[in-house]
Amino acid sequence: MEPIRPFLGLLLCVALALVGSTRFGSIPPIGKFFDPFHGFWQNAEPNDSDSEPEFTINQLSGQASVVMDKRGVPHIFSSSDHDLFFLQGYLTAKDRLWQMEFQTHAAAGRISDIVGDKAKEFDLEQRRIGMLWSAERALEFVQQDSLSRSILDAYTAGVNAFIDELKPRNLPVEYKLLDYKPEPWTNLKSTLLLKYMAKMLTGTERDRPNTEALKLLGTDLFNELFPEQNKLTDPIVTGFSVDSSVQSEPLHAWIPSSTWETPEIQPHFIGSNNWAVSAQRTALGKTILCNDPHLKLSLPSLWYEIQLHSPSVNCYGVSLPGAPNVIIGFNENIAWGVTNAGRDVQDYYQMELNADRTAYRFGNEWKPVQKRVETVIVRGQEPVVDTVLYTHLGPIAYHDEEHHSFLALRWLAHDPSNEMITFYGLNRANNFEDYQEALSHYECPGQNFVFADANDNIAIWQQGKFPLKPTNHGKFILDGTDPTLEIDRFIPQLQNPHVLNPERGFVSSANQAPTDTTYPYYYTGVFEEFRNRTINRALRADSSVTVQDMMDLQLNNYNLLAEEALPLMLELLDTNRFQYPEYERLALKELLGWNYRNDAGIIAPTVFEIWWDELNALLWDEFNGQEWDQDMYYRYSWQELLNSGKARIDMRDPRYVYPMAMVTIEMLRSKRGHEMFDHHYTNDKKETAANIVYDSFYWMSMKFGDVIKYKFSQPHWGYYQATTVQHLMRLDAFSSPKLFVGGSENAPNATTSTHGPSWRMIVELSTDGPTAYGVLPGGQSGNPGSANYMNSLELWAKGEYHRLKFLGGPNEADEKCTVINFRAKE
Repeated sequence: MEPIRPFLGLLLCVALALVGSTRFGSIPPIGKFFDPFHGFWQNAEPNDSDSEPEFTINQLSGQASVVMDKRGVPHIFSSSDHDLFFLQGYLTAKDRLWQMEFQTHAAAGRISDIVGDKAKEFDLEQRRIGMLWSAERALEFVQQDSLSRSILDAYTAGVNAFIDELKPRNLPVEYKLLDYKPEPWTNLKSTLLLKYMAKMLTGTERDRPNTEALKLLGTDLFNELFPEQNKLTDPIVTGFSVDSSVQSEPLHAWIPSSTWETPEIQPHFIGSNNWAVSAQRTALGKTILCNDPHLKLSLPSLWYEIQLHSPSVNCYGVSLPGAPNVIIGFNENIAWGVTNAGRDVQDYYQMELNADRTAYRFGNEWKPVQKRVETVIVRGQEPVVDTVLYTHLGPIAYHDEEHHSFLALRWLAHDPSNEMITFYGLNRANNFEDYQEALSHYECPGQNFVFADANDNIAIWQQGKFPLKPTNHGKFILDGTDPTLEIDRFIPQLQNPHVLNPERGFVSSANQAPTDTTYPYYYTGVFEEFRNRTINRALRADSSVTVQDMMDLQLNNYNLLAEEALPLMLELLDTNRFQYPEYERLALKELLGWNYRNDAGIIAPTVFEIWWDELNALLWDEFNGQEWDQDMYYRYSWQELLNSGKARIDMRDPRYVYPMAMVTIEMLRSKRGHEMFDHHYTNDKKETAANIVYDSFYWMSMKFGDVIKYKFSQPHWGYYQATTVQHLMRLDAFSSPKLFVGGSENAPNATTSTHGPSWRMIVELSTDGPTAYGVLPGGQSGNPGSANYMNSLELWAKGEYHRLKFLGGPNEADEKCTVINFRAKE
């Protein structure tokens, strides 16, 4: 252990130096933190496991064994499901307790209790959008099912068994750093975690920015710039027919007089890839399933790798720390994976309240407002008491008292549902029918569930509870006084987009639109435009794929946006208009020789991405704030931004969202005199596409020159993108260094500076059993002093994989594994 302690000491000293400048509060009592018997020194872990060979735990009903492999992955073998879930909770808490509790505190709006005033507004917003309320409703619903309750009870008991064993000296280091202690785990916390994920994956509504854009543009121009879906997109399912037709009359947009700022909008590259290839199109005649969910990269890792084995199940994959079951994975017979559906399941209604806020008008009647008092504990200060008003449509999430305007949030995540039982079923599924039955319990957030089995069946199903609504409904803020705008009908599950064994021999999704125009139901959302077509192009071209081919496709850096946009941009760039300075010559040379791959070691992606950002900022200047001008880029120290890893600036007014990239490309291709190309700050001339391209190239060259000057002649994409896996507290000392990796939000390897593949998995299935590969951008442990904290990160960055050990029993453990036996107290 001695070699690790000096390193950990240095690490935490750096952390202490930084913590004052983060948003997470003040330094803990120094003496307590550096106490050699109870402080951070006790969190150092040796490289080799020193686990005891046997444990006695009162709550177990029988004997169980855990094979802990060299990477810290637990393979649990138990004689009952109760003990299986108990040990899943116990072992997950052993590795990830602080992460589990911190994320559920965030979901509940309780971060201020830990870090003080800095998190107060975040906590209040969590309460106002109904996160805690919806989790409480969901738990009440879930616990009505005896199976679900038994699963949660066992998992919670396991977490608490570990918490009860904790001594001050071996508390996870974040508790010591922030000077607080864990509280008992509850079933509600597991439910909160699922609501936390629902919020992360349903941030695709654009009601408020769409409403503001409609005011700015008018109906015709808005519809041109914000079409329903991209006709060029390769959808998940084509030609899907349903049993009955739907008459969907266009809904006239109702525009409120108030102006609303939007909350933080989820980056549109939060998404994922998944696909499955039939045995007829693989080299070995075995089905192959692939999944890589793209989410915010974080330490501890978002996922926890695990194998669960009992008389009813044998599955392997990744779980969410704090929730039972495997979420993405495989068993002996099937494999499954998920991507975000991108469907809009949040609607905002502007309500009319009476003067004393006790009732709201709905049609010709006044309904009583329900009041929920939310008390936010703020560390070091008096508690903040907030009264959230509830309508039958949902909570008043945002309000403008000055203009007497109130927005009620109708969010499907508020409806009680039991997604846990879906994953319980998938873990045990043997065939397509089991998969379909498991999905029938799943409601929110909408996901694309890909499926493959050992008998050469492949499928994909976009599953969720989706409203059956008229055209344009939910695209803008709705009139909360009109009862006809309340939606209480939903698309039947069997009419959600899905396909089994398509003729083309593969299924895939990458967050694109789920259907083509033959689908009779109306929906809105935010859909991907490029990754899906690159993936499908590769899968169509190769009828004899291998596992290595699938790894290469997950790591593919091909930027289809650049392929379609850059030739148009270069065509419009009049090279005779000026003499190129040094940086412009270098930039142009790089672009002319580029193969459209955002590989880490080349310069062209840096040039293109800066130019594309500048072009959009100039083209869509109408969407920028009033303070926008030609010198906007120089309000900040570019050198400072580069050195801080925040080189790409978003200068947009938060009320608006730019039109999608395919609209920009189409305008560059065929609408070069469009009114939107005219700068709104120039009065003496009318700009065209050529002017915008020229001006944006000029601004690009200025920034590109700064990149070279301030980044020590390292303008390569891997340096410029500067991907970092951050600790949840944003402490640099507990985060990864900047990684030299490729990728793009528009490439299958959708890696950016902060987001990317949070788990890569490839499973080859046959009647002989599964062969699987996977890798996390981090490690199993949540302890920065552990060798398993980020031991897989280098492998992930290199694009390599672990062979996943799918064991049949403890006797299959090799010499690199540690076998731990658990038994009940006699």
